[in-house]
Amino acid sequence: MWLLLAGNVLLVCAADATPIGCRRVPNFGKLYHVKGELSLPHSEIKEPFEAWYDLEGNRSRIDYRNGKVRTYLIGNDLDYGVIYTITPVNTATEIQAIKCFQLNGTQEGPIRPQAALPDLQGFEFEKMENYEGVLCEVWKNVTQVGHKKNTYRLWVTRPATPHRFEMVGFNTLLESHNDKYTIDYSDFSPQTESDIFIPSGGMTCEEFPDPVEEHQILANPIQDYVNTSPVSHAHRLFGPFKEKFNRQYESEKEHEERENYFIHSLRHVHSTNRAGLTYSLSINDFSDWSNAERARLRGGILIPDREKDTE
Repeated sequence: MWLLLAGNVLLVCAADATPIGCRRVPNFGKLYHVKGELSLPHSEIKEPFEAWYDLEGNRSRIDYRNGKVRTYLIGNDLDYGVIYTITPVNTATEIQAIKCFQLNGTQEGPIRPQAALPDLQGFEFEKMENYEGVLCEVWKNVTQVGHKKNTYRLWVTRPATPHRFEMVGFNTLLESHNDKYTIDYSDFSPQTESDIFIPSGGMTCEEFPDPVEEHQILANPIQDYVNTSPVSHAHRLFGPFKEKFNRQYESEKEHEERENYFIHSLRHVHSTNRAGLTYSLSINDFSDWSNAERARLRGGILIPDREKDTE
């Protein structure tokens, strides 16, 4: 317990309260259901999702695109937990075939339930602000690794109800804001049904297809977005990309630029593939190019390529 003098009022604050206005870090509980929409401005993509989270039951489920892709993270299954993903897949002989893929946990990397809300460890109260007509607390966290500096903000009301989560990335070497995404939340409830975590029966699950490096993102897409680290799993895939396509950049600055283009390409590819379309995208030799470079390749007109193996 500690004391805070605010004007002429002496406030008695709990030991775990933050020093601004005695506000405690929001706690969304161990069980909840929430809907959201992920927005990727760089790709002009909006991706709806619905999530169920049960920490004590060691399980979670997240559906994307109104249930077109369903992910189940069951920590109590097998020895170290399992992720099951049910998704439509385009193959050489099938269009939108519903498949089940499985990713087993390991002793070094056991499966844990995936939250759809950020862990607010390290966040501090910044200000009060209206968001879509609702007065919210804004909680902020700034993290930096190397040249990557990310600022995270969460808009929340009390009792703890999330409204918006935003990440704005700044690259100190490029001296530019080169990244941004947002998640808008709705229909938050501190309860859920127990049978919602049971995958559909009668399906045989197989291993995720190649490339192996992308299995984690395919199995758990939202992890990178709610994790407050400037170096995500998507960033770690840039190494295998450079090796596969024999990339050698002239300077550290160019490396940072190309990595940024690659991250946007990767997000666009995976988000588009979760839309359940009649075509699929994949990372290719142009995935570290800028939009302007790809536009010049198409004769100066920026038209999304609908063929496979494109970004």
